[in-house]
Amino acid sequence: MPFFSIITVCYNEVTHIQETLDSIVSQTFHNYELIVVDGGSTDGTKEIIERYSSQITWWCSEADKGTYNAMNKGVSHTKGQYVIFMNGGDKFHDGNVLENLVKANCTADIIEGYAIAKDTKELIHQHDDDLTHKLLVDGICHQSTLIRRELLAENPYDEKYKIVADWKFWILMLLRDRCTYQFLDMTIAVIDTTGITYSQFQQNLEERDNVLAELQSDTTIGYMAKVLRDYNYLTHNTLVQHAVYLDRHSKKGYDLVRKIAKRVVKVIKIIKSEKKAYV
Repeated sequence: MPFFSIITVCYNEVTHIQETLDSIVSQTFHNYELIVVDGGSTDGTKEIIERYSSQITWWCSEADKGTYNAMNKGVSHTKGQYVIFMNGGDKFHDGNVLENLVKANCTADIIEGYAIAKDTKELIHQHDDDLTHKLLVDGICHQSTLIRRELLAENPYDEKYKIVADWKFWILMLLRDRCTYQFLDMTIAVIDTTGITYSQFQQNLEERDNVLAELQSDTTIGYMAKVLRDYNYLTHNTLVQHAVYLDRHSKKGYDLVRKIAKRVVKVIKIIKSEKKAYV
């Protein structure tokens, strides 16, 4: 059984797919399988993938129903202990990433490291010891995160969402089901921030709101989802948009907004705990 299952999802990535695949096949740790799901590319991507066919465990080039449909398809062909997605345009930080992950000897269900942006070389997400705050206000980068295969097999990405199905997955696994989590102080991935998650900001916000609305009926995290949804409704048109601006122009200003958001999450936790005490 391979230790890692690496899944690459792509569509018309002729200028980037070779860099992605090179970063995988050049890893010094070789006990992995590589699954490539191409959405039926017509720009030459398929031909490049074919050159690596001897190093790919399974691959296809056919139309799909979107990114998460392709990711679920990839998972269905995996056999490894941990799954990591390294999609077209993304790459491992260096050739020793998998070897260093094995040396870390982690056993958590979900293991995260750092990811940096390809263009700016800046961190995509800051490390946050408060996992609830991290998930509800920020997020987890799947290109720098290992996931036990069973979790993905039993809880496939919700394909009705185009951008935030992975965010919903993190919330369900880590907040509702309390899967174990560990953060490693190492850079795992270099990612392309021109993709849909980073370019469709308004749709991202709308889909997150829909996820929170859906989770309000959940007996475990419903109350937190409701409070956060109300908070988001009041602030998205001001605080979040200012945060995006500050993230690009003022690190100190952005850090201040993050601190404010973090305090709001702490208040939500206190309210939730007091509510339970009176039930």
